Amino acid sequence: MIRSYAATAKKSILTPFEFTLPPLTDVDVVIAVKYCALCHSDIHLIDGDWGIAKYPLVPGHEIIGQIVQIGNKVAGFSEGQWVGVGWQSGSCGQCAPCTHGMEHLCVTGKKRTCVNGFGGLSEKVVIDSRFVYAIPDGFELISAAPLMCAGLTVFSPLERLLLSDVQRVGVIGIGGLGHLAVQMAKAMGAEVYAFDSVSEKAKSAEVLGAIPLHDPKSAPPMNLILSTSSAQLDWNFWMERLDFNGVFCLVGYPPGDVAVANDHLLDGQKSITGSVIGSPATMRHMLQFCLRHSIRPHIETMPFSRVNEALDRVRAGKVNFRMVLENDWK
Repeated sequence: MIRSYAATAKKSILTPFEFTLPPLTDVDVVIAVKYCALCHSDIHLIDGDWGIAKYPLVPGHEIIGQIVQIGNKVAGFSEGQWVGVGWQSGSCGQCAPCTHGMEHLCVTGKKRTCVNGFGGLSEKVVIDSRFVYAIPDGFELISAAPLMCAGLTVFSPLERLLLSDVQRVGVIGIGGLGHLAVQMAKAMGAEVYAFDSVSEKAKSAEVLGAIPLHDPKSAPPMNLILSTSSAQLDWNFWMERLDFNGVFCLVGYPPGDVAVANDHLLDGQKSITGSVIGSPATMRHMLQFCLRHSIRPHIETMPFSRVNEALDRVRAGKVNFRMVLENDWK
């Protein structure tokens, strides 16, 4: 039996839970979990906010561990190798997005790591090897965990939407995602502006290379604004912060719908888009990019056994950007 921590109902605390690993298919690997970072998506799942959680729920989708078993048709991996797993753990492989290298947009068979199975707050996980990622040599294992979801989530739209190396990029919300977005956009050559109402976070963004602004009205027109916030925003206000042909990209998940005045879209040729995680190819590219540019998340650490305390800190916004838990089962 595999030990884990699970929510047994909506909004419940996590308690010890044991389960049996699913059968290993030809393309699967079994990973012994060493680290698992906490993401706000885990809290949304625990609380049942999105209506997709199944209980008992073992959360955790920013996983770092060591392969201990491989399926008969797995290529490119070996037992003992250190790897990572993110939000997505499978796709149909046959729909239009999948056949165009955009498996993260799969429309008929997308699998989510801790929704369609038990997640990373456990001793072991079984994952389709096509959604398992080798950790580059020289990368600190514990630092790689938050990159599996938070890092990919902000790297993917930056890589797709930054069309030159002289653009101005605004990042709304300097938290777990935002502090990585600042580092990545800066490394891509952009002039980066950080927007956060918490002065301490703004100061941290400045250390990471951004220009912190408490009053967004004082910012020059942005070519790209990346919103990592899960709060309801004044959408028209932020559209006014864009330059002509500017793009507002949503990666946070605010309540309600996005609505803007038609003039922003017509007269300024501005646009609104969204982005969700990224493809396996983008994940591999992101890891190499972070290694090359020495981009690392700022983290706090706790053992698995203190998971509820860690979740309370994440809920209260008291974590220094990202919380990484370490397996302490004996």
